[in-house]
Amino acid sequence: MSYPLLKSAFAETRFHVSPFLVLGDPTPEVSVELAEAATREGASMLEIGFPYGDPVADGPAIQAADLRALQGGTSTEKAIGILARIREAAPKIPLNLLVYGNLVHARGYERFCHDVAEAGASSLLVPDIPLEEGAALTKASRRAGLGHVELIGPLTGDERLQRIDRAADAFVYLVAHQGVTGVRNEAFDAVAQLVRRTSERMSNPLCLGFGLSRPEHIRAAFGSGARVAVVGSHLARAIGKAWDEPLPDREQRVVESFVEALRPLVAAQR
Repeated sequence: MSYPLLKSAFAETRFHVSPFLVLGDPTPEVSVELAEAATREGASMLEIGFPYGDPVADGPAIQAADLRALQGGTSTEKAIGILARIREAAPKIPLNLLVYGNLVHARGYERFCHDVAEAGASSLLVPDIPLEEGAALTKASRRAGLGHVELIGPLTGDERLQRIDRAADAFVYLVAHQGVTGVRNEAFDAVAQLVRRTSERMSNPLCLGFGLSRPEHIRAAFGSGARVAVVGSHLARAIGKAWDEPLPDREQRVVESFVEALRPLVAAQR
């Protein structure tokens, strides 16, 4: 059980840059190498996605990552095996899963939660199962020893926010922008205000994601009250660009490009 790793991480007075990786992207071997590279660079958490053909919350960069993994043959079963390899390679940091509901439904709540917990997951977020339909999943997560994560957005009202905060027991994931994942270039001031206003109403630690791509985003997120900053599309684009280059050493280039994109963001947390 890896949930205690997450509790310990939040007990420390520090912030966490959390790269998002799709299991099997661009290959199973390289996805493990990317996780190892992230921890070497100082990432103190990882958010882990299972590849899925219809990722409704994700924009083009993550959709492309899912497609690369699926084309490489990464099924749910194989993804769980890759997760176990990442846990072995990174035994001391939380691995927080983001998985779409159909994948969990297909395996069954109890079996899915048990299997990913055994493979080393610390927490589980299923973004397309809303609070009102999540009681069975929450129970299965807790029985398996997984932290339960809930999702909120910029338009979530105070009453619902309080209900979601009570339902979660790991952290609450705040979507920085209405819409799907993806790099944004607009000013971050409104997001910082959203984070500040939301964190003041939360008992759980607050995680911020969707659109973070620059060091100033990381600093603004932490300065406003977030404890975790997830970076996904920015890194997925770096992976995809390197993978698409027809070079004999492209696996190495993928890792190098990923590190180049990640390094200034991790430095911003210090």
